[in-house]
Amino acid sequence: MRWDAAAILTGYAALIMLMPATQTVASLGALGAPATVYSVLAMLWFLAGRMTGHLRLDPASGSVRKAMCVLMVAITCSYVGVSGRVAGGPEIQAADRALIVSLIWCGLVATASGGITERDRLDALLRRLVIFGTIVAAFGILEFFSGFRITEHFVIPGLQTNIMPGAGDRGGHLRAQATTTQPLEFGAVIAVHLPFALQQAGDPARRGPGLRNMLRRNLPVAIMIISLPMTVSRTAIIGLVLTMAILVPSWPRERRRPAYIMALFGAAGIRVLVPGLMGTILVLFSSASGNSDNSTQARTKDYAGVAPFIKARPWFGRGPATFIPSLYRYTDNYYLLALVEIGLVGVAAVLVLYFTGMRAGRLGRRLSVDEAQRDLGQSFTAAFAVMLVISATFDTLSFPMLSGLFFLLLGCSGAYLGIARTEAAKAAEAAATGSAGRVGGAA
Repeated sequence: MRWDAAAILTGYAALIMLMPATQTVASLGALGAPATVYSVLAMLWFLAGRMTGHLRLDPASGSVRKAMCVLMVAITCSYVGVSGRVAGGPEIQAADRALIVSLIWCGLVATASGGITERDRLDALLRRLVIFGTIVAAFGILEFFSGFRITEHFVIPGLQTNIMPGAGDRGGHLRAQATTTQPLEFGAVIAVHLPFALQQAGDPARRGPGLRNMLRRNLPVAIMIISLPMTVSRTAIIGLVLTMAILVPSWPRERRRPAYIMALFGAAGIRVLVPGLMGTILVLFSSASGNSDNSTQARTKDYAGVAPFIKARPWFGRGPATFIPSLYRYTDNYYLLALVEIGLVGVAAVLVLYFTGMRAGRLGRRLSVDEAQRDLGQSFTAAFAVMLVISATFDTLSFPMLSGLFFLLLGCSGAYLGIARTEAAKAAEAAATGSAGRVGGAA
């Protein structure tokens, strides 16, 4: 196994996806998640590679790093602003942790975008991510049907539960959670994985004869799609619908038709296997549109509840991670939370990140000739579009697994664009050389 950026990030992905997000090293508190500790070591590896000259950043992949710098400036200014107001000990500690986590996010983006310069290494990392996502989705399905909570029964020696899981039931159905902190995060994590599972299922290079090959390609997609309704949440369904709305139109006709048929059979299968689940989900959307849903009403009240905090510090906010629910209130809307904590500048920086990831996917798709790589660009676009939309439904980047996955994928999108630009430049140079050779021969 090559010990490069893709291998380092595989270790991070395994820890953040497969280890229970509610468990941390006892002496380190909220910063003691195994994935967080590992990411610090990965950042040191990255810095050592930069200082020794073994790791060079590709300028072609620099857009995501520049976008990350914009966010870091906003977070740092907000952090400095905490000293300009009367803040309690818990808020100051939360701001300190948020700044450290932000630096870890920077390390993820820099390592992925600058360290992955070969297409096969990027593909290998994304394949492993899909495997990890499939395992998490399978855990969620197991929980839904058995009632066996992994985070309650799987305790790793040396770790303690730092975050109380937010699981429960809705409409008489136990909500899937797996190794995440709560069902909303589970639904978002799987929805962000789904575009890449679909891309790998349709990759011509992975097709082959036999049942085993078919299952290897399509089983991750089936498991993820089946697990999403089992969160019994609007967020998961919105992520699923948005993913399909972005990906399916870009597929050839011979691939679209089976997708429609599988969708119909899948919905029918869930209706038969879990009577009442589809009805419960439909009621969630109908009650939201009719403003009779408790969670919808709570979100509406959030706007008035946080308005005084926004007016007091509109530009850089009260400080990163300082709007602690136990001291103030829940927001269930990341944009609203970011507006309070890091201000208008911070919200703009977050939007820049989302659109930079989408842009990397679109530009890389335009530059790529291979159909599978064009599909990969569309998958990046879909994943970041899902994040853009569902951030209005809950506090996306406040959750450890989802935020870590997002910044890892942001770095991968930069690597994808950098590789596409490099390959396009080489192809153009080869074409120019060949054209010059033909002209010289004719002369």
